Parts: sequence; C-alpha cells; structure tokens
Amino acid sequence: MADYQMLGDLLGLPNVSVLNYQIMGNARIEVQISSSLEAALCPDCQQLSTQVHDTAEAQTLRDLPMWDRQCWLRYAPRRFACPHCGRTFVERVSWRTPGLAYTVRYAQHIYERARHQDIAQIAQAEGLSQDTVRAIFEQGAKKRLPSAATRS
Repeated sequence: MADYQMLGDLLGLPNVSVLNYQIMGNARIEVQISSSLEAALCPDCQQLSTQVHDTAEAQTLRDLPMWDRQCWLRYAPRRFACPHCGRTFVERVSWRTPGLAYTVRYAQHIYERARHQDIAQIAQAEGLSQDTVRAIFEQGAKKRLPSAATRS
C-alpha cells in the first residue's frame, strides 16, 4: 500500500490517514481517508471501546479546496461495540458534524464568505445550491450569537 503521509499532512485533518487519492480532471480531487484513532468513546456509558463492530458504507464529504480543485473526502465511519454496556455506536470525529455532507471547516469557510459576499455568487462559485449556502450561513450565525442565558 502506498504511503500518503505527506498528503495527509497537507490535508491537515486530525487523526486521519490518507488511503488513496484520485485527481479527476482540472476541477476535482477525491481523497480516501480513514480515522487513525484506535478507540472511540461510547456516547452511552462514556467508556472507551477498541472493538470495531463493522464499517459503514463510504460517504463523500466536501472539504476545502486543494490544488485549486474541489476536494471531496471519501470516508467510511466505523461502528464500535462497547464492551461495558453492550451498545454499538458510530465513531465521532471532530472535523465532521454527523448527517452533513461537508466538513466543519468547509462550513466555516462558506460561512465566512457569506458574511461578505452574495449567496448566489458563492453558490455558483462552489457548485452548491443557494439553499445550502443559506443553511450553512444561518447555522454559523446561530453559533456566533450569544445565548439568552449569557446575556446581561
């Protein structure tokens, strides 16, 4: 198997190993990654598990551009079995919000652009729908607002 450590370093995601990559024309690169963590924290009992139960089907996630190309990550989350409480659970990674088709840092990138640019322009430049850009912007804005409990 090829060693893609340099590409992993350039990618800069924590606890990730690059398995493979493919440059697809002038506009896109796909990078196949996996978690390099040996254990995951059970969300039910808060105990560490090293027992991989299975691996989910690979998902394609949008990430920051690389080499002037759209970067897409192919990632197959692992499911762990907890030896303490018997539950199975999907590993959580810091660079992804479950259920979203893009990385946390890509969402931050879109949010920052939307603070200063027109949503339609961003959507066209990024190949996203205006609804997606708007949703990312609104979610980012909610995170920036202080909660009512902390207001004076």
